[in-house]
Amino acid sequence: MKFKSRLFGTCLLVAAVASVPGRASACTSQVPVPGLEVWELRDPPEMLYTATGGVFVLYGLLFDVELAEAAALVKVALAQDDSALATEVELLRLSPTFLAGQPAWSVAIVVRPAMPLQAGLYQVTVGNVDGDEMTFPLTVEAEPVAVLEPPTAEVVDPMLVTTGYGDFVCCETAEASSCGDRTRCEFTTIAKVPGLYVVPSALPRAQAGSALIWAQRLDAAGEPDPDGRFQYPARHEVDWTVEFAAAQAEYCVVLGVTNLVDGTSVSGPPQCLSREVAGEPHVVTDEPTAEELESWECVTPVEYEDGTPFGEEETPAKKEVGCRIGADGQAWTWLAALAGLGLWRRRRRR
Repeated sequence: MKFKSRLFGTCLLVAAVASVPGRASACTSQVPVPGLEVWELRDPPEMLYTATGGVFVLYGLLFDVELAEAAALVKVALAQDDSALATEVELLRLSPTFLAGQPAWSVAIVVRPAMPLQAGLYQVTVGNVDGDEMTFPLTVEAEPVAVLEPPTAEVVDPMLVTTGYGDFVCCETAEASSCGDRTRCEFTTIAKVPGLYVVPSALPRAQAGSALIWAQRLDAAGEPDPDGRFQYPARHEVDWTVEFAAAQAEYCVVLGVTNLVDGTSVSGPPQCLSREVAGEPHVVTDEPTAEELESWECVTPVEYEDGTPFGEEETPAKKEVGCRIGADGQAWTWLAALAGLGLWRRRRRR
C-alpha cells in the first residue's frame, strides 16, 4: 500500500512510499537509529483543533522499538492560561512502512486529557528524550464530539504499482561511482500489480482532531484482508494507493473512520474497480538501452547475475558512473526537504 506522507531522518535518504530503483538511484547514507520520531517536532502546526471533550493526535515514526516502550520516548504538556493540565499519551500503530529500507511503523500519538477539554485556547508542548521541544496552540471548539459519519470517496482510480525488480545485469567499472563502488547493475524486469488510488473526503475540522481515517482492502471473497488496513490521523488530508498482489474479479476497499474518544468505528460501502479496468499482476521487461550501456564505463562484459552475457555489447566507452543497485532492490529517497514538502497536502496523480 502506498500513501502520501513524509518520514523522518536527519541525513537519511528516505521515502514515504516504497520505491525500487530504476535507471537513476541514490545511496542510503546512514543506518536509522532506533526510536520514535515525532513529526510535529520537525514541522509544528499553526493550530491544532479538536471538539469539546475530545482528544488530539500527533504523528510519528517508530523504528526498532516495542510499542509498549514508545510512549516513554515522547513528552506532551498541555496548559491553559499558564495552568498545566494532566494528560496521558497512548501510541497506536497505523501502517507498516520503511525507513532507509528498514521496516518501521507509522504511529498515532494520542493525547488524552485527564479532564474533559472545554472550549477555548490551549498550548501544547511536545518534547523527546533528546531534549528537542516545540510549542503550538490547540483550539477546542464549542461543538462536542459527535457520532462520526464515514468518509466518502472523492476519487477511485486504477493505478499500476511497481512492487519489485529482478534479473539484473552488471559489469565492473574503471572508476568508483558516487556510491563508492565499481560494480554497476540494473534490473531488467519490473513486477507490476493493480492498485486503487483512493482520495477520501475530509471530516469536519473539530471532529477530525479526535479521529483516525482508514482504508480497508478486501480480498477476492469480499472479506477484509487482515494485512490490508491502512490508517492515518484524520486531521490531515490523505490519499492512498492500495495494491493487490493477486488478480481478482473486483478490487475493492472500504473507507472508514475511528473515534479515538470511545474507540467506535464506522465505514461506508465498498469502493470497487473491475479487473478489466484495473488490470492484473504482470511483469514488464525493461532492459537497458545501448545508449545507457555506453554511460556505464564498463571494463568487463555486461552479464546477467548468473554469468550469461547480456546481448552482444562490447565493452562500452567510459562515461559517467551511476550508483550500484543492491540485489534486494530497495532504495529510498526523500519526497522533498522537510520544511517545504507540505506533508499533509494531497498528492495528485502523475
